[in-house]
Amino acid sequence: MNKPARIVAAAAAAAIILTGCSAPPNAASVVGGERISDRDVRDAGGAIAAVTGADPATAVRQAAFDLTLGEASRQIAVRAGVTVTDAARQAVIDADPAFRQVATLPEGADWAAARSTTYALVEQLGNDRFVQELGKTPITFNPRYGAWDPQQLGLTSSALSTAVQAQR
Repeated sequence: MNKPARIVAAAAAAAIILTGCSAPPNAASVVGGERISDRDVRDAGGAIAAVTGADPATAVRQAAFDLTLGEASRQIAVRAGVTVTDAARQAVIDADPAFRQVATLPEGADWAAARSTTYALVEQLGNDRFVQELGKTPITFNPRYGAWDPQQLGLTSSALSTAVQAQR
């Protein structure tokens, strides 16, 4: 291998090592190769905070979790050969007035679709099977939102996410 090729190979290896399994910088998370954008998370978090009065940082973190879990649920449904119908999603949304109100906002529509997909899929598959399938789904969060804990199937706080929240 010539010197330029070795330099390129070393740089590529360093980039892989340094980035590890982190999400791209403009992504809140990546689920099985599908990217959840920061913009979608911020928009949904703003809608959640506006409707519920939740702390904005908490609402954004919740939006990141729910949008990510919604994409994971979509992928699980495909793997399991299960269809989550619009009627099933709507029934979940209609069951909670705050949920329904967020769903009516343009910024909250994707969040509502994601969250209702998860709830409806859990109802169809059962909690145990859903958790089993979720454990097989590759999920990576941008560190500003925390880290995905596959044992707890949830987000854990990270020093970076705590520092980012403290600066807001």
